[in-house]
Amino acid sequence: MVKTDFSPIADTTRRAEIVALLRRAILTGQLEPGQKLNELRISEQMRVSRAPLREAMRELVQEGLLTSIPYAGTFVIDVTAKDIDDAYSLNQVLDEFAIERTWSQRDQRFFDELDRRHEAVKQATRNLDTTRQIETALQLHGLIYEWADNSVLLETWQRLTSRLQMYFALHQHARNEPVPAEDVHETYVRLMKGTDMRAAQSHAREHIHLDFEQLLSYARGLEQRPSRGA
Repeated sequence: MVKTDFSPIADTTRRAEIVALLRRAILTGQLEPGQKLNELRISEQMRVSRAPLREAMRELVQEGLLTSIPYAGTFVIDVTAKDIDDAYSLNQVLDEFAIERTWSQRDQRFFDELDRRHEAVKQATRNLDTTRQIETALQLHGLIYEWADNSVLLETWQRLTSRLQMYFALHQHARNEPVPAEDVHETYVRLMKGTDMRAAQSHAREHIHLDFEQLLSYARGLEQRPSRGA
Protein backbone atom coordinates (compact mmCIF):
# COMPACT_ATOMS: atom_id res chain seq x y z
CA MET A 1 0.00 0.00 0.00
CA VAL A 2 1.35 3.44 -0.99
CA LYS A 3 1.56 5.89 1.92
CA THR A 4 0.67 9.43 0.90
CA ASP A 5 1.17 12.37 3.27
CA PHE A 6 -0.51 15.75 2.80
CA SER A 7 0.52 19.02 4.46
CA PRO A 8 -1.97 21.27 6.30
CA ILE A 9 -3.46 24.11 4.25
CA ALA A 10 -4.90 27.54 5.06
CA ASP A 11 -8.68 27.97 5.47
CA THR A 12 -8.79 30.95 3.07
CA THR A 13 -7.94 28.86 0.04
CA ARG A 14 -9.43 25.62 1.26
CA ARG A 15 -11.27 24.13 -1.70
CA ALA A 16 -8.91 25.38 -4.40
CA GLU A 17 -5.87 24.13 -2.51
CA ILE A 18 -7.44 20.76 -1.79
CA VAL A 19 -8.20 20.35 -5.49
CA ALA A 20 -4.67 21.45 -6.42
CA LEU A 21 -3.03 19.12 -3.88
CA LEU A 22 -5.09 16.12 -4.95
CA ARG A 23 -4.50 16.84 -8.64
CA ARG A 24 -0.76 17.14 -8.04
CA ALA A 25 -0.75 13.87 -6.07
CA ILE A 26 -2.50 12.14 -8.97
CA LEU A 27 -0.29 13.60 -11.70
CA THR A 28 2.94 12.94 -9.83
CA GLY A 29 1.98 9.35 -9.05
CA GLN A 30 1.60 9.76 -5.29
CA LEU A 31 -1.97 8.64 -5.85
CA GLU A 32 -1.84 5.87 -8.40
CA PRO A 33 -4.44 4.81 -10.99
CA GLY A 34 -7.15 2.75 -9.31
CA GLN A 35 -6.15 3.83 -5.80
CA LYS A 36 -8.95 4.46 -3.28
CA LEU A 37 -8.93 7.77 -1.41
CA ASN A 38 -9.20 7.51 2.36
CA GLU A 39 -11.22 10.62 3.27
CA LEU A 40 -10.52 10.45 7.00
CA ARG A 41 -6.77 10.12 6.58
CA ILE A 42 -6.51 12.86 3.95
CA SER A 43 -8.70 15.29 5.93
CA GLU A 44 -6.58 14.71 9.04
CA GLN A 45 -3.34 15.28 7.13
CA MET A 46 -4.65 18.45 5.47
CA ARG A 47 -6.36 19.55 8.72
CA VAL A 48 -9.62 20.29 6.97
CA SER A 49 -13.11 18.97 7.56
CA ARG A 50 -14.44 16.25 5.32
CA ALA A 51 -17.10 18.51 3.76
CA PRO A 52 -14.70 20.70 1.69
CA LEU A 53 -12.61 17.63 0.94
CA ARG A 54 -15.66 15.92 -0.52
CA GLU A 55 -16.47 19.05 -2.54
CA ALA A 56 -12.95 19.02 -3.95
CA MET A 57 -13.18 15.33 -4.73
CA ARG A 58 -16.49 15.88 -6.54
CA GLU A 59 -14.79 18.57 -8.65
CA LEU A 60 -12.08 16.11 -9.64
CA VAL A 61 -14.74 13.51 -10.43
CA GLN A 62 -16.28 16.04 -12.82
CA GLU A 63 -12.85 16.65 -14.34
CA GLY A 64 -12.42 12.93 -14.87
CA LEU A 65 -9.39 12.35 -12.64
CA LEU A 66 -11.42 10.62 -9.93
CA THR A 67 -14.37 8.25 -10.10
CA SER A 68 -17.01 7.71 -7.43
CA ILE A 69 -18.43 4.20 -7.02
CA PRO A 70 -21.61 3.90 -4.89
CA TYR A 71 -21.05 2.06 -1.59
CA ALA A 72 -17.37 1.58 -2.45
CA GLY A 73 -15.77 5.03 -2.32
CA THR A 74 -13.84 7.44 -4.52
CA PHE A 75 -10.91 6.23 -6.60
CA VAL A 76 -8.30 7.64 -8.93
CA ILE A 77 -9.44 6.68 -12.41
CA ASP A 78 -8.18 3.31 -13.44
CA VAL A 79 -6.13 3.17 -16.60
CA THR A 80 -5.86 0.40 -19.15
CA ALA A 81 -3.79 0.21 -22.29
CA LYS A 82 -7.03 0.33 -24.28
CA ASP A 83 -8.10 3.55 -22.52
CA ILE A 84 -4.84 5.18 -23.55
CA ASP A 85 -4.99 3.85 -27.10
CA ASP A 86 -8.57 5.11 -27.46
CA ALA A 87 -7.72 8.58 -26.17
CA TYR A 88 -4.50 8.99 -28.14
CA SER A 89 -6.04 7.77 -31.41
CA LEU A 90 -8.91 10.25 -30.96
CA ASN A 91 -6.44 13.01 -30.08
CA GLN A 92 -4.56 12.28 -33.28
CA VAL A 93 -7.68 12.67 -35.45
CA LEU A 94 -8.83 15.78 -33.58
CA ASP A 95 -5.42 17.46 -33.87
CA GLU A 96 -5.32 16.99 -37.63
CA PHE A 97 -8.81 18.45 -38.01
CA ALA A 98 -8.09 21.32 -35.61
CA ILE A 99 -4.91 22.24 -37.48
CA GLU A 100 -6.80 22.22 -40.78
CA ARG A 101 -9.57 24.42 -39.35
CA THR A 102 -7.10 26.80 -37.73
CA TRP A 103 -4.60 27.13 -40.56
CA SER A 104 -6.27 29.95 -42.50
CA GLN A 105 -7.28 31.72 -39.27
CA ARG A 106 -3.72 32.18 -37.98
CA ASP A 107 -2.50 35.72 -37.54
CA GLN A 108 0.07 37.54 -35.43
CA ARG A 109 -2.13 37.20 -32.36
CA PHE A 110 -2.11 33.44 -32.82
CA PHE A 111 1.67 33.35 -33.21
CA ASP A 112 2.20 35.57 -30.16
CA GLU A 113 -0.08 33.38 -28.04
CA LEU A 114 1.64 30.25 -29.34
CA ASP A 115 4.99 31.66 -28.24
CA ARG A 116 3.60 32.72 -24.85
CA ARG A 117 2.20 29.28 -24.12
CA HIS A 118 5.36 27.60 -25.36
CA GLU A 119 7.44 29.71 -23.00
CA ALA A 120 5.14 28.69 -20.13
CA VAL A 121 5.79 25.02 -20.94
CA LYS A 122 9.53 25.59 -21.04
CA GLN A 123 9.47 27.47 -17.72
CA ALA A 124 7.56 24.63 -16.03
CA THR A 125 10.03 22.18 -17.54
CA ARG A 126 12.99 24.14 -16.20
CA ASN A 127 11.33 24.15 -12.78
CA LEU A 128 10.77 20.36 -12.97
CA ASP A 129 7.14 21.05 -12.08
CA THR A 130 5.32 17.97 -13.37
CA THR A 131 1.79 19.22 -12.78
CA ARG A 132 2.41 22.65 -14.26
CA GLN A 133 4.29 21.17 -17.23
CA ILE A 134 1.33 18.96 -18.08
CA GLU A 135 -1.15 21.81 -17.66
CA THR A 136 0.84 24.20 -19.84
CA ALA A 137 1.50 21.54 -22.49
CA LEU A 138 -2.23 20.90 -22.77
CA GLN A 139 -2.84 24.65 -22.99
CA LEU A 140 -0.26 24.86 -25.79
CA HIS A 141 -1.91 22.05 -27.73
CA GLY A 142 -5.34 23.47 -26.93
CA LEU A 143 -4.68 26.71 -28.81
CA ILE A 144 -5.57 25.18 -32.18
CA TYR A 145 -8.92 24.07 -30.75
CA GLU A 146 -9.66 27.53 -29.41
CA TRP A 147 -8.75 29.06 -32.78
CA ALA A 148 -10.62 26.57 -34.98
CA ASP A 149 -14.00 28.31 -34.56
CA ASN A 150 -15.85 25.03 -33.97
CA SER A 151 -17.67 24.81 -30.65
CA VAL A 152 -18.27 21.05 -30.83
CA LEU A 153 -14.59 20.43 -31.55
CA LEU A 154 -13.59 22.63 -28.60
CA GLU A 155 -16.04 20.90 -26.25
CA THR A 156 -14.73 17.50 -27.32
CA TRP A 157 -11.15 18.60 -26.66
CA GLN A 158 -12.10 19.96 -23.24
CA ARG A 159 -13.68 16.64 -22.27
CA LEU A 160 -10.60 14.78 -23.47
CA THR A 161 -8.06 16.91 -21.61
CA SER A 162 -8.80 15.50 -18.15
CA ARG A 163 -7.93 12.03 -19.39
CA LEU A 164 -4.88 13.34 -21.21
CA GLN A 165 -3.63 14.93 -17.97
CA MET A 166 -3.41 11.47 -16.45
CA TYR A 167 -1.97 9.85 -19.55
CA PHE A 168 0.69 12.54 -20.00
CA ALA A 169 1.73 11.95 -16.39
CA LEU A 170 1.92 8.20 -16.97
CA HIS A 171 3.91 8.86 -20.13
CA GLN A 172 6.54 10.64 -18.05
CA HIS A 173 6.60 7.80 -15.51
CA ALA A 174 7.05 5.33 -18.36
CA ARG A 175 10.02 7.34 -19.64
CA ASN A 176 11.31 7.57 -16.05
CA GLU A 177 11.77 11.32 -16.19
CA PRO A 178 10.18 14.13 -14.11
CA VAL A 179 9.30 16.17 -17.19
CA PRO A 180 10.06 15.84 -20.93
CA ALA A 181 13.00 17.61 -22.54
CA GLU A 182 12.68 21.40 -22.69
CA ASP A 183 12.82 21.45 -26.50
CA VAL A 184 10.15 18.77 -27.04
CA HIS A 185 7.70 21.30 -28.57
CA GLU A 186 10.18 23.33 -30.60
CA THR A 187 9.41 21.60 -33.91
CA TYR A 188 5.66 21.69 -33.29
CA VAL A 189 5.71 25.44 -32.66
CA ARG A 190 7.97 26.12 -35.66
CA LEU A 191 5.72 24.14 -38.00
CA MET A 192 2.55 25.75 -36.60
CA LYS A 193 4.09 29.13 -37.50
CA GLY A 194 5.16 27.91 -40.94
CA THR A 195 3.55 27.46 -44.36
CA ASP A 196 3.28 23.66 -44.68
CA MET A 197 0.05 22.48 -43.06
CA ARG A 198 0.66 18.83 -43.97
CA ALA A 199 4.05 18.90 -42.28
CA ALA A 200 2.45 20.34 -39.13
CA GLN A 201 -0.22 17.63 -39.15
CA SER A 202 2.36 14.90 -39.71
CA HIS A 203 4.50 16.13 -36.85
CA ALA A 204 1.47 16.33 -34.56
CA ARG A 205 0.81 12.63 -35.24
CA GLU A 206 4.43 11.76 -34.50
CA HIS A 207 4.45 13.91 -31.36
CA ILE A 208 1.40 12.14 -29.93
CA HIS A 209 2.95 8.72 -30.49
CA LEU A 210 6.39 9.54 -29.06
CA ASP A 211 7.39 6.49 -26.96
CA PHE A 212 3.78 5.29 -27.29
CA GLU A 213 4.58 1.58 -27.07
CA GLN A 214 6.58 2.20 -23.91
CA LEU A 215 3.54 3.93 -22.42
CA LEU A 216 1.25 1.03 -23.36
CA SER A 217 3.66 -1.44 -21.78
CA TYR A 218 3.69 0.66 -18.60
CA ALA A 219 -0.12 0.76 -18.55
CA ARG A 220 -0.35 -3.02 -18.96
CA GLY A 221 1.87 -3.32 -15.90
CA LEU A 222 -0.49 -1.08 -13.93
CA GLU A 223 -3.41 -3.33 -14.87
CA GLN A 224 -1.73 -6.19 -13.00
CA ARG A 225 -1.40 -4.30 -9.72
CA PRO A 226 -3.74 -5.06 -6.80
CA SER A 227 -6.19 -2.48 -5.47
CA ARG A 228 -4.70 0.19 -3.20
CA GLY A 229 -5.97 2.61 -0.57
CA ALA A 230 -4.68 6.08 0.18
